[in-house]
Amino acid sequence: MIELDERDRDVLSVLAEGRANPYYIREQTGLNKGDTNTVLNRLARAGHVRQVTRGLYELTDDGAELVRENAEVE
Repeated sequence: MIELDERDRDVLSVLAEGRANPYYIREQTGLNKGDTNTVLNRLARAGHVRQVTRGLYELTDDGAELVRENAEVE
């Protein structure tokens, strides 16, 4: 399991609202293009996010559970 940082949590929060493309994620989080792609790749490798089609991402069941756990902590 990866240690989530603020950028990871921000991206997961956006995806908790539904599928999103990197451009929308950048708009919502304020991350730059490189950081957004890095975070999406990291979260995908960890099994929290999946690429549905080119440029479209969604949470996996593990990712959704992670979002719920983080919401309970806050």
